[in-house]
Amino acid sequence: SSGINAEYGGGKEITYADSSKVLGIYLDRRLDFFTHAGYILKRCWFAWNRLSADTNRMGGLNSSALSLLYKTVVLTKLYYGAPIRLCRRVDYFKDFTSRARLKILGAQMHCTKLLSELLTTVPPIEVTLKVLVAKFTLKGLKSEDSVTAKILQIEAEQNHEYYWHSTETKRFLKWKRSNGQDAASMQRTSMRTRSLSEYDETDIFYSPEDMRQYSCSLWDTLLKANIGDMTKKDEFTLAPLHSFEELAKLVDTSVALETPIITRDLTRQNSTAVLDFVHGHCLRFQNFAFSYLKYDPAIAVPVCLECGLLPDSPSHKLLECSAVEDVTALREQVASVAGYEKNFHIALIFSKDKNTKRAFRELVASVVDQSVYGDGLLV
Repeated sequence: SSGINAEYGGGKEITYADSSKVLGIYLDRRLDFFTHAGYILKRCWFAWNRLSADTNRMGGLNSSALSLLYKTVVLTKLYYGAPIRLCRRVDYFKDFTSRARLKILGAQMHCTKLLSELLTTVPPIEVTLKVLVAKFTLKGLKSEDSVTAKILQIEAEQNHEYYWHSTETKRFLKWKRSNGQDAASMQRTSMRTRSLSEYDETDIFYSPEDMRQYSCSLWDTLLKANIGDMTKKDEFTLAPLHSFEELAKLVDTSVALETPIITRDLTRQNSTAVLDFVHGHCLRFQNFAFSYLKYDPAIAVPVCLECGLLPDSPSHKLLECSAVEDVTALREQVASVAGYEKNFHIALIFSKDKNTKRAFRELVASVVDQSVYGDGLLV
């Protein structure tokens, strides 16, 4: 039938619809939330385009201000109802979030996802989703009995689509009991040994600080497991000075969030330049330009255009280039991160020393001011 008889519809025929909006979420006939995902994506793009329309690499809002607006205005739309519908459609928003991070950074080219998330101080969607699921489930357990009963019923059905909600919640509770000391093992441990019904009100209580620390611990685990994706290779060095294990020990996202490299007082032009030197995906650096144009390293060496002596890279420009004058004192102030050479950016991001990050910003400004060549296509 194409509809419901008029006598049951108050004198009007009730027709079938492909989707219906309930509490701000579109429910479609397949319950795959595809319709809602498209609706949310359009809202996110509209809001983001309004916020970033007047910002480019050299003018407008700096990366710190733009990141704050992105998180408070755009991501709040994306994460509305996330525990119910986003788990099925995480990949649907990858292109949008990637382009947004590129805009925030002011970069010419995309750098790795993990590095761009760190530099924009925007946690990965998968990390935020796990935190939201834990909060959602814990609030349900503190709600009325019918809601609690439904959550416990889902927990008992391992084939239920939302069974993983209870699993992630128990991981958070176990992490909380361990005082956050063993966050990585929480992801590997089976959560079937204890039921949610066995936790009392004290256990399921959480504070905003608990969730912030848990988010950072999940983010740390993700970064440590994929630290190789954040490193930069040196084609002219046989063996790196620091192994992946040594670099992984530096990871501490709480430090990166508390002492960001970019401060709100920087201009857009300055923040773009600083981030260019951190991620290195900029055509001002010959090593990246040669890689982008797929030059054969056996034939052509990406020599620095300023000094003409050594292969070019962000670390060379900052720490070695002889064409840059009057920066000896600044180079000494960033010596704690300079020892990591090509991967100085990892040590810098997770450095607790605000003076080191301040000296780095000043060093970048001095190098850029003295550079004859800018960030155009210089090869």
